[in-house]
Amino acid sequence: MIHRLCRRAVALLLLTALCLLFACGDAQLPDHTETTAPDTNTVVRISAVGDIFLTEDQIDDARCADGSFNFMPQFSDVYAALSKADLTVGNFEGTFAGAPYGQDCGSYPDEFAVALNDAGFDLLQTANSFSVYNGLAGLKRTKDVIENNGMHCIGTYRDASERSDGQVALFEINGIRVAVLSFTKGLGGMSIPTGEEYCVDLLYTDYADDYEALDTLGITAAIDRAKQEAPDVIIAMVHWGSENVREVSKRQEQVADLMFHNGVDVILGSHPHLVGKVEQRSVRMDDGSRKNVLVAYSLGDFCKVSRGQINLYPVLNLVFTRDAFSGETTLTGVSCSSIAAMDNGEEAPERYTILDADNAIALYEGNYYDRITKELYQSLLSKREYLLSVIELD
Repeated sequence: MIHRLCRRAVALLLLTALCLLFACGDAQLPDHTETTAPDTNTVVRISAVGDIFLTEDQIDDARCADGSFNFMPQFSDVYAALSKADLTVGNFEGTFAGAPYGQDCGSYPDEFAVALNDAGFDLLQTANSFSVYNGLAGLKRTKDVIENNGMHCIGTYRDASERSDGQVALFEINGIRVAVLSFTKGLGGMSIPTGEEYCVDLLYTDYADDYEALDTLGITAAIDRAKQEAPDVIIAMVHWGSENVREVSKRQEQVADLMFHNGVDVILGSHPHLVGKVEQRSVRMDDGSRKNVLVAYSLGDFCKVSRGQINLYPVLNLVFTRDAFSGETTLTGVSCSSIAAMDNGEEAPERYTILDADNAIALYEGNYYDRITKELYQSLLSKREYLLSVIELD
């Protein structure tokens, strides 16, 4: 009873004070209209893989009785892993130029594009050794198939106007603007027909032989075009280096320096088919400020496997965060997950599969022994340890 009376008394006193406040002509309630809670930081998650291509064995394994192809069983295990990112990218090492199919022909069945889209890919780099492997008709059809299956492609163009308008792939994710460019050092020894020079973004003007004449003007013009989109992040996907060579060349360093000093934040490398190191740098800009950047010299392959093989490949995961107060977007997270391309043997229901290796290892260590065998678990552990040692993430 005492507590109830006290509360009534306090309530009466408050009511009286409010009445007096409104009664005074000069008195006003405090104005809080300009005080708002600060926005929270926003993030964008980007995942990247290396060269996307299939062996003849994988293509044959996907062939159906009616002559069509179904690659989904090969990729179903990595759907969840790749779809975690807001943006998933990779280098498509081939074309969709129609039959015949195979690595020697440089052409894959259109159903492969369906599987890649379902696996979570948003953007495919098409500036590489296979850009003009099946001529300009193959280049154009490749873009058609990729885009008709819900993905973007970057680095090749059907005509000059498309290059002018579409050289930059722009994604706005959670309010963060990400611009992507793509370049290749060469075209597998082939040359572009005279008058069609617009069709591929190249690093060198002597791309068919010496790789000495860096196209500085062309590279910086493309970066400037990206800057016109007012991006928070600029990514360059670069097909460079030499096949089966992990060492970084002076030419690669020259390209990286040029790109970073002109505004690129991340370089994603492909072509060597071997995994290289991932390096974070602090670059001094022309105005004296410093900028943190990242270069992945080579992300190796993504899904290649032949008979009897178990190959482990990296997925590079980047997190960019926009500070709610300063508006600045910075790279705040770098990690590497792993996938395994596997031959499960002739008796397996699905012979060739791409396995989420990290998840399989975690399940085994959680006593889910029916997922993978002890022998496979130990093999994946050993391969992952080696993979991370090569990448050299801090």
